[in-house]
Amino acid sequence: MGTILQAVEILLRPYRQRLLIGGALFLAGLALGLIYGWYIAPVEWTDAAPVDLRRDYRANYLRLLADATRAGFLRVEESAGWLGQRWNPRDAAQEIRRLAAQETDPARRAVMEQLAAAWEQAPAPPAPARGGIPSYCIVGLAGLILLGIAFFLLRRRTPQAVPRRLTPAPAAAPAGPMRTPAAPEPPAPIEAYPAFGAPPLAQRQVTYKLGDDHFDLSFPIELPNGEFLGEFGVGISETIGVGDPAKVTAFEVWLFDKNDIKTVTKVLASEHAYRDTALQARLRQKGDLVLASPGAIVELETQGLRLQARVAELEYGSGALPPNSFFSRLTLDLAAWRKEEEETA
Repeated sequence: MGTILQAVEILLRPYRQRLLIGGALFLAGLALGLIYGWYIAPVEWTDAAPVDLRRDYRANYLRLLADATRAGFLRVEESAGWLGQRWNPRDAAQEIRRLAAQETDPARRAVMEQLAAAWEQAPAPPAPARGGIPSYCIVGLAGLILLGIAFFLLRRRTPQAVPRRLTPAPAAAPAGPMRTPAAPEPPAPIEAYPAFGAPPLAQRQVTYKLGDDHFDLSFPIELPNGEFLGEFGVGISETIGVGDPAKVTAFEVWLFDKNDIKTVTKVLASEHAYRDTALQARLRQKGDLVLASPGAIVELETQGLRLQARVAELEYGSGALPPNSFFSRLTLDLAAWRKEEEETA
């Protein structure tokens, strides 16, 4: 089951934004339709069959049949036809007998007994065809299920925020941030990275700041003519400690290749996470570990794509947690190449 879900996630990932927007519009339209159908213009029932009437109105209808028969407007043999096609005459006979037992007028009671005796001998109407579930209901239900699965798969990468306290947390980072011992050199442009013989098809610089609990970015890899080749991105992989904002101790950098139908992931870990045995075991299940340090380069490769992520700026937060255990700021330069262009350049 996990393999199937992963395959579906890979196939839907290029259309994530469109699916989310379409799903939101679908749910909004469904809600507006329900409001219109239930409150603005509700359904009004007309021309109901006798059997569909409320019990007291049904009793009045049977009394009217008895009075019409008593007055000579209706013959006993014809009365069963006035019950409608969906009312079984035997059921109507039982109901009119109950009314006859409560009737105080002897003449009307006698007519009711005659009608009951005649209806008990009348043939039962043909059974109505089973209505079943309308096809549009089945299609709508299936669409909702597929939409829910797609939404779940596409949002799996979004980290869950830590529950907020009743008092708002300060927006600024903790006082006295501790930088790494060696101050990084000014980040070089991506073109100055180890060359692959061709400019990258896509390059981005992303920055995480403490408090961005929903940090999860993705970017497409496309040819100049607009052909989609894959996607790459970075997001929160692991947090540490409790409280608000979340303390991120590791990020995951991933590369998706449309032609390879595969997503490669590596984990960029803080010094504490890189050396902690328990965190190591948990993070290695997501991908290879790389120690986050100024200038460190994470490389990912698939059958047709290559991605480089360079740590351009790194800053740890301080507090009650172990030293160098969570990031207060991290800047990555991301660049993606097509391996065919590297070989032919």
